[in-house]
Amino acid sequence: LPPAPSLLVFVPILLSLAASLDGKATHSQDPFEKCLEDPDYEQLLKVVTLGLNRTSKPQRVIVVGAGVAGLVATKVLSDAGHKVTILEADNRIGGRILTYRDGKTGWIGELGAMRMPSSHSYLHPSLCQTPLGREAHTPSPPDSVPVSHLRRLAWTCSPPPGLPSASGQSPHPSASGLSPEQSVLFHLSSALKDLKTLGCQWALKKFERHTLLEYLLREGNLSQPAVRLLGDVMSQDGFFYLSFAEALRAHSCLSDRRRWTPGYRLPRPLLTSLFGPPCCKTTTGGGEVQVHVSTSRGAQSQKVLTRGPGAADAGPRLQRITFSPPLSHKRQHALRSLHYVAATKVYLSFRRPFWREEHIEGGHSSTDRPSRAIFYPPPGEGALLLASYAWSDSAAPFAGLSLDEMLRVALDDVAALHGPIVYRLWDGTGVAKRWAEDPHSQGGFVVQPPMLWHPEKDDGHAVDWALPYGRVYFAGEHTALPHGWVETAVKSALRAAVRIN
Repeated sequence: LPPAPSLLVFVPILLSLAASLDGKATHSQDPFEKCLEDPDYEQLLKVVTLGLNRTSKPQRVIVVGAGVAGLVATKVLSDAGHKVTILEADNRIGGRILTYRDGKTGWIGELGAMRMPSSHSYLHPSLCQTPLGREAHTPSPPDSVPVSHLRRLAWTCSPPPGLPSASGQSPHPSASGLSPEQSVLFHLSSALKDLKTLGCQWALKKFERHTLLEYLLREGNLSQPAVRLLGDVMSQDGFFYLSFAEALRAHSCLSDRRRWTPGYRLPRPLLTSLFGPPCCKTTTGGGEVQVHVSTSRGAQSQKVLTRGPGAADAGPRLQRITFSPPLSHKRQHALRSLHYVAATKVYLSFRRPFWREEHIEGGHSSTDRPSRAIFYPPPGEGALLLASYAWSDSAAPFAGLSLDEMLRVALDDVAALHGPIVYRLWDGTGVAKRWAEDPHSQGGFVVQPPMLWHPEKDDGHAVDWALPYGRVYFAGEHTALPHGWVETAVKSALRAAVRIN
């Protein structure tokens, strides 16, 4: 079987730590594997590959939200024999997956979730059987070395002379010759020590109570120059004041050298029903769920749908839905506490892939300019360049700009790295997406701030989103770990579907 998906949280980062410390780390020796494994991993993987058992008592189910979680729940429950109605307020399906296709060239750019690491075992074995239709899933070449640019400096495998070490002093002998990312990871060995000393459960609780910046400075003993290097090279400064545990979860998957950059085809035939008007009220009672939807925008007229259980994949929109009876105070507090960060992408279309002339075949560049991260399509994927991918506070420079202004900012940043040829080869077109300004998503993904209270003194606000609230089930990447991944949305949908079935 593939490695457990819960390993995505820490394994890729801490395996590299352990390897750099003693050179003997192996997958089977990783201390996080056992304590972070999803207890229902085998069950969910079976559902992904074989589906649910055919039900002898079909139910009428309402799914609110046609994002990844909503579509997966709809598909799995429909295949099991249930009658599913899915509601979506937007004029499209897919949620925070939004694939741009250039009508003239046929080139594809993903404006939403674009990474599906090979270790995401709920996705890859069954991609063709899920609502995520397969199209142009191309891994970056495993042996390609991304080129990082920082303040007009560039390196491939190792930093240039004179670059500050992680401690601000001469590099540790064992850390010499490492890339900036590897050097920082080497000096984060305190996280591995915490795990061995405290055990997994308490180490995670400690990580959740620290910001990334605090942990790097105090526990990792990194110098301020090293921390700034981390912020520039790994685009981490947007997470500096958020949970250290969340930052590890976010970047552990990114160390997977096989990154899938998909274009999605989400098939409409899987939908039993698709309503354009938004859900505005949910009423439960008598073993049934009533969902009230507006039949015309701006009007008070409503249509009432009565079904058995209901599943919600609505993210921040949940706060605009009235529940009757109201959600418990715990649920309301947990909902308000979800921290969605901004995410912005800018694509530029060029007449030819000029980066190939610099021997760049995939991978990415990092910069301290507003664009922050630039991703290059692999050979054969055209000349539509992801000229900027910024998230959290790093997305602020693009806020409020017109599309033309966003394209120009990204173009100038690419030209600063690759020279004036960029201006000559740009065909004048591009596309951008600011997820924080999307009326339905209202953010890119969830990254939680530190937990300031001690878990043992928790006042009762902790909520297990996997548990239903009466006949209402919740799904989405905000309801499971690690946050921010397509696989997490799929995992949450499978859990809801198993309980409903």
